[in-house]
Amino acid sequence: MRFRFLAVDSHHAVVKGEIVSDTKSLAEQELEDRKFDVQLLQCCETKGKKNILNMEKFCSFFSRKRPNQPHWKYAFFEQFAMLLTAGLPIEQCLSTLTVGLKKCSAGYNIIHSLREKISAGMSLSEGMMCCHQSFSNTEIKTVKAAEKIGCPGIALREMAEVGKKMSSIGEKVKMALIYPTIVLTVAGIALILLMTIVVPKFETIFISQGSDGQSLPWLTQRVVNFCNFIGNHWGIMALFTVAAIVVFKIYLRRGSFKNQWTISLHLPIFGKLFLAMNLNTFFRTIGMLMSFGVPLQEALQLSIEIINNSKCKEAFEKVLMKITQGETLSDSFRGNKFLTATDNGLILAGERSRGLAKTFINISEIYDRKIEQQLAFLTILIEPTIIIFLAVVVGIVVIAMFLPMISLMQNMRLR
Repeated sequence: MRFRFLAVDSHHAVVKGEIVSDTKSLAEQELEDRKFDVQLLQCCETKGKKNILNMEKFCSFFSRKRPNQPHWKYAFFEQFAMLLTAGLPIEQCLSTLTVGLKKCSAGYNIIHSLREKISAGMSLSEGMMCCHQSFSNTEIKTVKAAEKIGCPGIALREMAEVGKKMSSIGEKVKMALIYPTIVLTVAGIALILLMTIVVPKFETIFISQGSDGQSLPWLTQRVVNFCNFIGNHWGIMALFTVAAIVVFKIYLRRGSFKNQWTISLHLPIFGKLFLAMNLNTFFRTIGMLMSFGVPLQEALQLSIEIINNSKCKEAFEKVLMKITQGETLSDSFRGNKFLTATDNGLILAGERSRGLAKTFINISEIYDRKIEQQLAFLTILIEPTIIIFLAVVVGIVVIAMFLPMISLMQNMRLR
């Protein structure tokens, strides 16, 4: 019999092809002897059921970047886990969930496609792999590991909890930035109107009273020149601002901004927040994977993939390299500059007690509290910072306008 397979070799490259064997188990054993990590194996001569394997789409799944997670996914994981825990078959669970997702076209199409693949004889992890880019490699590996020990429902529930916590952190960061964004936007509009309408009126008054540009105070000259520049080129500046926002959004959507902007970890306040978010996601993911029996090196590799900052990712890739070379886990982590002494101590204790999965989850909970503290401090600090900034800008403009007025008033008294 001929079998079509999709696998990953020892160099993490995607391999596709066909193999001839008497049975599926023998074909799988032969591929494992070649040191292939088999992702999917399907008979090419199956009759009756429609062959839904598309190798090109599978390869594109590994080669393309994963898009942002849809908002409905974690709710789907939670409901799916509840139905599985209640004892319903997987196919019946998916049929029930598609009814509630009809209003969400993207979610409905994905779950409907997943149900069709389960009906065709695939396992849940294989079906998730076929739903191109809808499920991450980490989620697929977690479900696959949970299937081996017979608890996919627990894995889905854990993924839902992890996803909700990650989304909650992101929402808190957005909520903390909404207030300063609104205030700065309104203040910026007010300053532009002040500089383009009010300041030129003062300039006209100064000129009418006999003060030319050279006799004005230095600060007044600079403010008037800047306001004239804005008034004469406001169209170009507005177009440039809109173009910059569009380019920034496109660049951010591609997912490369967070990976390449390494200076983000050195920003005041925000740097510690970004680092804590990355470490929280890393430790929670590796702890969840190891709790379902995923080997340490594979769990570490999958957890590294979801880190957003390139410098942080490089540091943990060095940890993985040291472990591959035979160093102990605690020694490998000890050289990581992003971890604290407390983190290294907990990892050493977990290694000695053989409870690494629980240790990693405990470390992620520590970073949960750090994120809460950083967000609270950020919220408290933003308001006075904005007030000081606006006071300085408005104060400079007001002082610049009043300096020549004082001179004019003194000249009037002398007359």
